[in-house]
Amino acid sequence: MTTEYKSILYGVDNRVATIVLNVPGKLNALDVTLAEELTAAMDRAARDDAVRVVVVTGTGRAFCAGGDVAYFTSLDLEGSIAFIRKAQTLISAFTETPKPVIAAVNGFAVGAGFSLALLSDIVVSSDKAVFGLAFVNIALIPDLAALYFLPRAVGLQKAKELAFTGKNIDAAEAYRLGIVNTVVEHDKLEEEVRKMSAFLAGQPREAVKAAKTLLNMSMDMGLDELVEMEAMAQGIRMVSDDSREGVDAFLNKRKPNFK
Repeated sequence: MTTEYKSILYGVDNRVATIVLNVPGKLNALDVTLAEELTAAMDRAARDDAVRVVVVTGTGRAFCAGGDVAYFTSLDLEGSIAFIRKAQTLISAFTETPKPVIAAVNGFAVGAGFSLALLSDIVVSSDKAVFGLAFVNIALIPDLAALYFLPRAVGLQKAKELAFTGKNIDAAEAYRLGIVNTVVEHDKLEEEVRKMSAFLAGQPREAVKAAKTLLNMSMDMGLDELVEMEAMAQGIRMVSDDSREGVDAFLNKRKPNFK
């Protein structure tokens, strides 16, 4: 893992980029430096042809325990809006990368940490993890697009409950609500993420990219528009080298070798 950043660690191994939020003394709380470096690392992974999957996790007891609230006290209105705009670059960094993003939630994922999990494509959680929209506890509203993604994951009424109360939920409840894909014993989190990322790294990259793009867009388009885009995307995929390889492997009962 490289130490060229101040607040994160970054490394690539076996086609998987791992980004570790690395401010354990502050429970990986989000400040300007962490937001900038995480955005830069996500963009770096997106541009790297050697990377097929991105894993985001945290050091210590937290995935990310929200924003650095002590820093907020130094901001006036202009500074507050500027900070939020800076943090919001993470939304596109997570959702627009063509590669699957796995959140490996190792501990507290509250406030902005909860939002980062929601921005990820797949969430693998330790059974010791805690999730919560703690914003209301300091008279704030959920940000980093949590107000967009959470009701789509859990329904409007449950999203309102979580936003209005700021209460925490455990990993089992997050799984039941559809926020988390998989919950594993804490000491098996790394192993589970390694297996999942290795599997996804072997999938045909352009098919995964197209599926991610259309799934994200589907949340804001009608059926007619979606099926039109589906036809174009699927037509392109059907004449691709990867698809021809997949069909040949299927017909000949062998494992495909995607590019």
